[in-house]
Amino acid sequence: MPPGGGVGITSINRETNLDEMIAEIARRKKAGMPQLGKASMTDAKLQKSKDTALRQAYPHLFFDSRKHIDMVREYKATDPSYHPRLKPSMSCPNVSTIAGACAGTSTYIDLLKKQWGMV
Repeated sequence: MPPGGGVGITSINRETNLDEMIAEIARRKKAGMPQLGKASMTDAKLQKSKDTALRQAYPHLFFDSRKHIDMVREYKATDPSYHPRLKPSMSCPNVSTIAGACAGTSTYIDLLKKQWGMV
C-alpha cells in the first residue's frame, strides 16, 4: 500500500521542486474547497424546474408509469376480450396458442370454461 494509506499524493516526480510544491499547496489551501459547477448543488428548485422543462421537451426519453397504466385501462375498456396473461406487453400481439401450450395452458380447458360460463 502506498504511504498514507492511498490518501493524497502517492508518487512525486523526481524533477519536482519541493518549494514550488509547498507554494502550490499553500495557494490551493488558501483558495478554499473546490466548488463544482453544478446547478443541482446550488438551488434544488432551479434544478427541478430544469428537469420538468426537459421532460416536457423530450417526453419520448422518459418513462411515465401513469401514462402506461392509463393506456392499459383505455385498452381494457375498448376491448372486452383483453386478458393480461394473453397480452403481456402493450407493444406486442397476443400470446400464440403454441407459446401458451408451452407455458402450460390448455386451449381445450379454456374452451370448456367458456362453454360452461366460468370465464
